[in-house]
Amino acid sequence: MPQFDFSTALPQILWLILVFGALYLIVRGLLPRVDRVVENRREHIAADLREAEAARDAAQASASGGNTALVDARTRTLALTGKARDAANAANARKLAEIDGKLKTQGEAAAASLEAARLAALAELDAVAGEATVDLVQRIAGVSVSDNEAASAVKKVAA
Repeated sequence: MPQFDFSTALPQILWLILVFGALYLIVRGLLPRVDRVVENRREHIAADLREAEAARDAAQASASGGNTALVDARTRTLALTGKARDAANAANARKLAEIDGKLKTQGEAAAASLEAARLAALAELDAVAGEATVDLVQRIAGVSVSDNEAASAVKKVAA
């Protein structure tokens, strides 16, 4: 195995040192550039984050202002609709009271008219009953009865 041959070890070690030395110098030369790129990128990201936070704060401030305006508008709307509802309820109550009064008056007039009609019907009924009594007595008994006698007999029976 050539790795264990110590006669060729010295040139291998020299080449190892030369190659790693060259790589070290190249990396040492490029490392500051990479560091600058990483640092620039870090600063750019931090600036973008600060800008995004400022935009978010502005949006939140705008939204909270809009929310306050919305709450104020809702409060005013509720107050106005409450007033309109109360006015409509009062107007409806007045109309209902007016209609109720008219209906009560009409009901009382109708009740009086019905009572008068009932009394007239009862009076008419007594007269019809008297005439029917005169006619029935004449047909059944063959006796002639006056209208006054028949009316007094009907009143006795009805009472």
